[in-house]
Amino acid sequence: MMAIYPPRPAPFTCAICLQERPPPWQSRDHMDIPPICWSCEQDQTLRTGSYYVRNPDQRLAKQIGALAEMLQIEAYRASQNMGPLYG
Repeated sequence: MMAIYPPRPAPFTCAICLQERPPPWQSRDHMDIPPICWSCEQDQTLRTGSYYVRNPDQRLAKQIGALAEMLQIEAYRASQNMGPLYG
């Protein structure tokens, strides 16, 4: 019996790392949820839960945390007269 894979999300550019997404098909647990890629979602928000979160609600919370973290970093860099980190 063949496995039925979920549809891939439409291509998008990650709002944090600015990379074109999605890469080749991945596990449903690690699939990107626009507008943030899975890597940025996990790496930016270790304080909002464990690394491999599967629950969609927790992943949404991690995405919100990742965007907040990015804005905090950019605001700090602007206050210190540094250039933008994320583009």
